[in-house]
Amino acid sequence: MAANPLLQDVYRSESEEIRERFDGSHNGQATVRERSDLIDQVLTQLWSRNLAVEARSERLCVMALGGYGRRALFPYSDVDVLFLCESEPSEHSQRRLIRSLCQALWDLHLRVSPATRTLAECGKLHRDNVEFNVSLLDCRYICGDAELFEHVRAQVIPRMVAREAQELMQRLTDLTRARHNKYGHTIFHLEPNIKDCPGGMRDYQVACWLTLISELEKTGVWPPPENLLPSAFRKECGTALEFLSAVRCFLHYRQGRDLNGLTYELQSEAAAAGIGFEEGSPTTPSEWMRGYFRHVRSIYRLTLLLEEVPPARSALYRLFENRKSRLSNADFSVVEGRVFLRQLSSVEEPSVLFALFEFVARHGLKLSAETERCVEAALPKIPHSDAQAPELWAHFRRILILPHAGAALRAMHRLGLLVRRWMNTRLSPLRVCTRFVGRLAHWNGDFEIFWTESSSLKCSSLRFYSTTLARVCRRKTISAAVSKLWIRSFIGYGLNRLTAS
Repeated sequence: MAANPLLQDVYRSESEEIRERFDGSHNGQATVRERSDLIDQVLTQLWSRNLAVEARSERLCVMALGGYGRRALFPYSDVDVLFLCESEPSEHSQRRLIRSLCQALWDLHLRVSPATRTLAECGKLHRDNVEFNVSLLDCRYICGDAELFEHVRAQVIPRMVAREAQELMQRLTDLTRARHNKYGHTIFHLEPNIKDCPGGMRDYQVACWLTLISELEKTGVWPPPENLLPSAFRKECGTALEFLSAVRCFLHYRQGRDLNGLTYELQSEAAAAGIGFEEGSPTTPSEWMRGYFRHVRSIYRLTLLLEEVPPARSALYRLFENRKSRLSNADFSVVEGRVFLRQLSSVEEPSVLFALFEFVARHGLKLSAETERCVEAALPKIPHSDAQAPELWAHFRRILILPHAGAALRAMHRLGLLVRRWMNTRLSPLRVCTRFVGRLAHWNGDFEIFWTESSSLKCSSLRFYSTTLARVCRRKTISAAVSKLWIRSFIGYGLNRLTAS
């Protein structure tokens, strides 16, 4: 079955209008909803005009999955469609209907990713293809047998999720950690991938999936989409999603393909067009990228939910983690490698707050989600004065020279401690190095990033030393271990210079 020429003209003209509206408003979320609705109309018309009579005797349902299922179909993203059958489709009926519908969609030059599954296949865990099970969490009815869809959504999927919840969450977090490891566990990239980099759109969706799986396991009822994220994160993460949606639509339209890398050239173009900014006014690339990092930092905080999913570990690993609990002291307790506060309000004291991060830097532990929330709530309440400068600097210096300083600095930067006013105002040592060290905390072996940050230092002696170090470390003959030693020597040199000034 070929697509009707009239339908092709309608699809083309509607797509052009959607793009024109985006060019005028830069509203990414409105664009992806409109594009999803347009594909819904195309599928429904193809079904009603050509296939409804033939399929009347067949129990066949057309469902949307993935981003299409969430009504977030970006301009050049794949259209994930599931053909749901009650039982194995017969060769001469259902399979022919499916082929005809797919052919009509391909004639419209749509990137369709079709899949055919039975009710039984939707009700079991596919360990070799967990992504399919996860995609079912975003399923949405398009056309065909509505009763079949209601059955799979109300009974089959909730039962499968409740039965396999722990493994689903573990596999999902393992995939996310592997992706984060690929990108060095940092949001700071010179040319980031706005979908897959830490803090990107994929992290936002992973957080929603984890909450959805947890709720289906507990209640068996689908929670409202607006309540998937923790209330403390909803507003700022919603704003961040709006920004990234606008940027991704811009990238797709600008390149004519599903490419999500934010190159230098595209950063300049997005800044000039004011993409993602409410006022839509042009700005400089550096200012625009500061806005980008601010938004992805908000989403990256959602990875706290990953820490609440216990990974499958061997008995030896569990023994090792249990030994860490012996590190607990009067202020902090350690449970499964995470630090908890014994008194939630104790971090309002600067000495306890810095002792917490010194504890992390000494032992290589992670903060629990509850502890991070307490730190964020305490920061605005901490008084600041010049008299505190020597004490704060002493704490900060001890953190920098401990074995796991990177873990502590990443946590401090993520929670906003390094940019607090009382960390930068009239404290001559901290004023020079906190911003640089905050970025250095996310350094992942990419010497281009190190070079960029080194060149931005205001202190001429430190700038000369660090840029020279970056040149040497970029040589392929220098091992990573030696490079790290030189980086640490740079920090030591910088501390001596700053404390002497």
